[in-house]
Parts: sequence; C-alpha cells; structure tokens
Amino acid sequence: MATTVDEMVQAAKAAVPSLTAQEVYAKLQAGEPVVILDVREKEEYDQGHIAQAVLLPRGLLEFRIAEVIPDKSTTIILH
Repeated sequence: MATTVDEMVQAAKAAVPSLTAQEVYAKLQAGEPVVILDVREKEEYDQGHIAQAVLLPRGLLEFRIAEVIPDKSTTIILH
C-alpha cells in the first residue's frame, strides 16, 4: 500500500494508461466510443478545447461523474 504522495502518484501512473495526442486522434478517427473529459476550469476550457470534449472541472469530478457519464463501461480520456 502506498504511504507517501510520491508512492500514490507512482501507483496511479502504473494503473492508468497514458495516451499521446496522436493515439487519441486515431481513436476518434476510428470512431471508437470514447468520452474526452476536460477537467480544467471553465475559463481554461473557454480559451480552447478539443471539440468533442465534455467539461467537468476537477473540483466537481467526484460529485458529477455519474451524471455526466452514466455508463460505467464508457472509455474516458481525461484532459
């Protein structure tokens, strides 16, 4: 079990796959059913965002994720 912040971050990185922008683009072009979830603040989102992205700021993520993405089998790409 992770005991320090660094250990928790390393454990999370090991458990969650990372994708390049090119890999995400390929998934979108292939029509894969994914949701791009933009977890930045609205002001940042308004300055520019991926066209298909759904805004759900990090501070609200735990409270609204089930409402925004009700299907738990949905592939989510966080940005």
